[in-house]
Amino acid sequence: MKKRTKKKEFILIQGTIFPFDILYTTACDHKVYNYISKNKKYTLNDEEKEKLIVIGRGKTIQLRGGQVILRVLKEKTQIGIDLTILSHEIEHAIYFILSKCGVKHTEESDELYAYYQQYLMKYILDRLDK
Repeated sequence: MKKRTKKKEFILIQGTIFPFDILYTTACDHKVYNYISKNKKYTLNDEEKEKLIVIGRGKTIQLRGGQVILRVLKEKTQIGIDLTILSHEIEHAIYFILSKCGVKHTEESDELYAYYQQYLMKYILDRLDK
């Protein structure tokens, strides 16, 4: 019988080359609110709490301070999430951060977007079982 490992509910990606953290999470709403309040000492306002509610299978928002919350719902897959949803939500996170830094998605900046997506995908996947 194959032993199932518990997947991490929170992975914090701090700053990278841009000054905004990304919080990846599969946790439910109240756990996300508590994590942000306790670990990041940040008080979510009502609008941010409402925006954090996942309607589909994933959700990404940018908070007032520029931090990004990337939520992917747990699924019955080998790694506990759907990679297509993770990729989709990472794209939103990249858009929010680079837009905040003044970088528009153009032919000239396309490689930056692609490398950043690759970096974030690898970072999250490498830490899911650790």
